[in-house]
Amino acid sequence: MSRLLSLDQVSCHYDTKSGSVRAVDQVSIAIHPGETVALVGESGCGKSTLAKVILGLAPVTSGTIHFDGIATHTFDKAQQMAFRKRVQVVFQDPYSSLNPRLRVSTILGEPMWAHGFKGDLVKKRTAEVLEMVGLRQNAKDLFPHEFSGGQRQRVAVARALMLAPDLIILDEPISALDVSIRAQILNLLQDIQDQHNIAYLLIAHDLGLVEHASQRVAVMYLGRVVEMGITGEVFTHPEHPYTRALLSAVPQPDPSVKRNTDLIQGDVASALHPPTGCHFHPRCPHADRRCQEQIPPEFGDNHVKCWLSQPARTEIKHPNSGQ
Repeated sequence: MSRLLSLDQVSCHYDTKSGSVRAVDQVSIAIHPGETVALVGESGCGKSTLAKVILGLAPVTSGTIHFDGIATHTFDKAQQMAFRKRVQVVFQDPYSSLNPRLRVSTILGEPMWAHGFKGDLVKKRTAEVLEMVGLRQNAKDLFPHEFSGGQRQRVAVARALMLAPDLIILDEPISALDVSIRAQILNLLQDIQDQHNIAYLLIAHDLGLVEHASQRVAVMYLGRVVEMGITGEVFTHPEHPYTRALLSAVPQPDPSVKRNTDLIQGDVASALHPPTGCHFHPRCPHADRRCQEQIPPEFGDNHVKCWLSQPARTEIKHPNSGQ
């Protein structure tokens, strides 16, 4: 299957008065048309910064990003405009992401006006998209404060759909909503994906959501992806200690289920002064000297970056050894 978006060893470092912050550090991820890839990890691990890097809102220090097979740093003006049309974002808080002074018709029309669409075409697309997200046509005449939280997020999704994108970055799209509304928004996003073959990059803390809504998952820690694979396999057989710790922290409603007690202690280290070797080693109960000194390469189908996952070495016997 062809890749819609691919990141190859992408880093984002930026300077502050205190030094250089390694917000994203050599991340490689691919997203195919019509699939959902989830990005999980604690706050401060670089998930949102990675989204900004993809959108072109944060600099690429090293590495390359390809969209439809073309390196984004080589885009001319026309290609850059096309990229902005084809990649959209839905933010965490729908109220703060919508201009409270504008009616929905204007909020939805702005992306199309920015790309040169006018008049009846904008009105027609607005009507289509409002129907797609389950809002009545008179919603176009209302202001954001006249909607509930779930309805406002539907407006935010509608705005992202106006230009018929191929990829939508969903940055914690349901965390600001009431529990009773979350399933509705998730089902809406799934229906839209099924009908229009849109790819999603889902940034989330809720691992239950990730397990339900994504085909593949990337686990991020302090700027690095430490494990990545098919969601069901990663959740069933997590290999990296950090992945196991995240899954251990998920509440289990069934008291008969035996919990994994492999929990981590302490806080995420600063990206300003990250640990040497494996970034996770100061919090890992299994870390040894090699973890402290060397960055582990990828091992196995889940692309896990942990020395514990290193394949066992097979001793090669010399033919004349007599053994």
